[in-house]
Amino acid sequence: MNLFLEPNELIEKINKGHNLKILDTTFFLPNSNLNAEDEFNKEHIPNAIFFDINKIANPNDPLPHMIPSKEIFSDMMKKLGLNNEDEIIIYDNSPFLSSARAWFLFRYYGHDNLFILKGGLKNWKAQTGIVTEDKTNIVLGNFVAQIEKKELVKKLDDMIEITNDKDTLVLDARSYARFIGEAKEPRDGLESGHIPNSKSLPSSDFINSDGQLKNIDEINLIFKDKSITGNEKIIATCGSGVSACVISLALYYSKGLEIPIYDGSWTEWASTGQKISKSND
Repeated sequence: MNLFLEPNELIEKINKGHNLKILDTTFFLPNSNLNAEDEFNKEHIPNAIFFDINKIANPNDPLPHMIPSKEIFSDMMKKLGLNNEDEIIIYDNSPFLSSARAWFLFRYYGHDNLFILKGGLKNWKAQTGIVTEDKTNIVLGNFVAQIEKKELVKKLDDMIEITNDKDTLVLDARSYARFIGEAKEPRDGLESGHIPNSKSLPSSDFINSDGQLKNIDEINLIFKDKSITGNEKIIATCGSGVSACVISLALYYSKGLEIPIYDGSWTEWASTGQKISKSND
């Protein structure tokens, strides 16, 4: 799958200058003491636009990062200056490849003309040294979501039913310590643990020391070690629907699979009185 661009390839596209939009999709966990927009304002790729994962969400849902309607997403993308004919390049400055969330959203709404910058801002700076704090001028775009792949998102009622279905593999992208209930959740008041019958597969397993998604052979070895063939019914979950997209991305990149996520993820599950497991099931 040709999903990733090297910094020099992005420079070539910038020099051509045709229907190109660059989105900074940096995201940090609530307990990180970092603000993604502040970090963007300090330095970003020239002409990049900040794609706020916290705000590109359903404004009428109290849960974080819930996928908005097609109409709301379209309006949000227009306000970011995006057009349907744009080629979109996404990158991040996050410790866990948050650009996977933006990748998932655009594919969910039928925009496939997009790439992820390999290694994000760190690799861009190492290879080019070109960053700016200048604000990007945004002109209202014409973006309209073409479709909505609702089969790629699972809701709470689906997950309650799925927990009793041993034929579905639920993969949890949070850290193993959070999964077994030993580490505190980053959101105050949220109990740690995991959805019954789910399995731990931290998104960090897929990311190398340079902050890049591992190569296909390495990814396939991870799945092999976990006895995951890709023939199973798979759903990815996490804390609030962001790092689950890393699992979805890894399965798409390595096996060409379209894997749904549980959008409410652990935040919804643990805050609505559902059964919680803490042992390594």
